[in-house]
Amino acid sequence: MAPPPAADPRSPDSIVEYKPEVKRVEDDDPDVAGFVALVCSIVGLMIRNRTSLWVGTVFAVESFLNQRASDGGLLGSPAATILFSTLSLVMNYLPEIVAAYSGVKI
Repeated sequence: MAPPPAADPRSPDSIVEYKPEVKRVEDDDPDVAGFVALVCSIVGLMIRNRTSLWVGTVFAVESFLNQRASDGGLLGSPAATILFSTLSLVMNYLPEIVAAYSGVKI
C-alpha cells in the first residue's frame, strides 16, 4: 500500500527554508584572548622569552578592553590577567635594571 502524499519528504509542501542563525558580537567568548595572554605570560616566564611576554601583555589588554559588563570579580577577570602579564614583564626586566643601577654586570 502506498503512503499518503503528505508523508513524502520530497513534496513541495514539506520544504522548510533555511534561515541562518543570527550571531551577535556580544555572544562571542572574550576569554580566548585572556587564555592566550596567560599562556604566553607563563611560557615567557619559564623560558625567559620577552617576545612571548609582550604578546601576552597585548592579549591581556585586548581581553580587558573586550570584557563584558557582566564579568565581575578579581580572580579570572581580565584585570588579573593584565596584572599577571605586567608583573611577568617586570620580573623579566628587573635583573637588568638592578644591575644597571648597582654597577654589576650580568
